[in-house]
Amino acid sequence: MKRKIILIILVFILNLLWVNAISITNELAATHDFVIQTTKKTNLQNNPLMEDLDVMLKTNLSYEGEDAVKIGHKIDNFLKEKMEGKGEVISKYAINSKLDPYLVASMIIEESGCDSECSVLVTKCNNVAKLRYNENNLTEKSCFGGIYQKFDSVESSIRSYVRYVKENFYDKDLTTLNDIYKEYKKDVRWLYRVNQKMDNIEKSTPYQS
Repeated sequence: MKRKIILIILVFILNLLWVNAISITNELAATHDFVIQTTKKTNLQNNPLMEDLDVMLKTNLSYEGEDAVKIGHKIDNFLKEKMEGKGEVISKYAINSKLDPYLVASMIIEESGCDSECSVLVTKCNNVAKLRYNENNLTEKSCFGGIYQKFDSVESSIRSYVRYVKENFYDKDLTTLNDIYKEYKKDVRWLYRVNQKMDNIEKSTPYQS
């Protein structure tokens, strides 16, 4: 009998402590900003072309009446080493996101150096445009533990850069090279070089595949 009474008392005390603990926790939550940081991933579910490279390459796209494949071949005239043959990928990703493919290609070439000799970021980490690494994003990897991001493939880096250009410039109505230059805060020589690359690519003759 005594054991039952003791047991009942212990259960009552435990329940009382549990209720108090919940009450204290609720009060803390109400008076403090508790933030759980989670990885933010861009939602691409509404854009299957951006998700699937094979689908992208099989899809017919055009920019201002010019076939995307033809544009890609013109871009290929200025891509060497690890970027060789990636012109169509650049062209179609850009056009699918309603960007100027000549502008995107010229910016990638300027950042990567792949019209002559690709940078180490490209050859070792598949990073074609000096995209920064975000340590709070669990889906990203650091290139040699530094500030730049490492990609699993050149294609995935191109896709990320197209998304970067769209979200940081085009979505803000900055759609010309001059607008982007002002926002990008690059050296004026960058503006000249990218403009020259755009002109050279547009005027070039696409090779016959």
